[in-house]
Amino acid sequence: MQPVIGISTNFQTVDKGKFLGMERIFVNKDYVDAIIKTGGIPLLLPPVENTEILARYVRLCDGVILSGGVDINPILYHEAPHPKLEEFHTRLDCSQWLLTQAILAADKPLLAICRGIQLLNVVQGGTLCQDISAIGHPVMLHSQSGPRGDVFHPVEIAQDSILYNLFGNRLEVNSFHHQCLNRLGKGLKITATAPDNVIEAVEMPGYRFVMGIQWHPEMLLTASGTMLPLFQQFVRACSAQND
Repeated sequence: MQPVIGISTNFQTVDKGKFLGMERIFVNKDYVDAIIKTGGIPLLLPPVENTEILARYVRLCDGVILSGGVDINPILYHEAPHPKLEEFHTRLDCSQWLLTQAILAADKPLLAICRGIQLLNVVQGGTLCQDISAIGHPVMLHSQSGPRGDVFHPVEIAQDSILYNLFGNRLEVNSFHHQCLNRLGKGLKITATAPDNVIEAVEMPGYRFVMGIQWHPEMLLTASGTMLPLFQQFVRACSAQND
C-alpha cells in the first residue's frame, strides 16, 4: 500500500491585484513531485492551531515532510530580533511547532527540510543564528542565485548516520537559506556540515526516522536523480507504518 505523506504548507498574503490582502495557503510543487516520484501519496496539511485537527493529521499520515519557508519568530527561542531577520508568521510557527511535537510523540517518520530543520531544532530547545553573518566566524554564501536544481557547495557527512549509508562521506547540495542552526536541540545529532562548519543535517537516534536537512533535495530532483535515495529511504520508512 502506498504511504500517505503529509506536507506542511505556508501562508502567503496577496500584495497586489483584486485579491489584495487575501491569505493563501501553499507549498512548492517540487515537494509533491518528489513524493509521487518515489511512490508516496502527498497530502497537503494546512496550518492550524487546533490540536485535535493536528492529531488527526498525524493519524492520517504515515509520515510528514516539514517544508521550507520564511524565518521563525525568534521570540520562540527567547532571543531579540536581529537586524537581518526576514519575514516570519508567528501563527505558522505555532501551528508547525504543535505539529512537530505530535509527529515526534507518535514516532511517525519526519523529513524536515530547510525551515523544517530549523523548526525541529527550536522545538527541541535549540536556537538559530538569525542571519549566518552573526555566526561568529567567517562563512561562505549560503543562498545561491542559480537554478534550484544546481549544486552549490559540498557537505561532509558523519559516519553512523542514515545519510552516510545513502551517500557516503561527501555530497554536493544546493543552498537557499540565510539562517542556520546555532545551539543544538535536545536529542539531535549533527550528521552533515558545510565547509564553514554550518550545520547542514541532523538526525534523532532512537526514532523510526527523523532527519533534518538544510538544503532542498526536492529541488535537486528537478535536475538529477541524486536525491532519489533519500526520498526512497523516507518513503520506505513511511511504508513500514502499514506493515
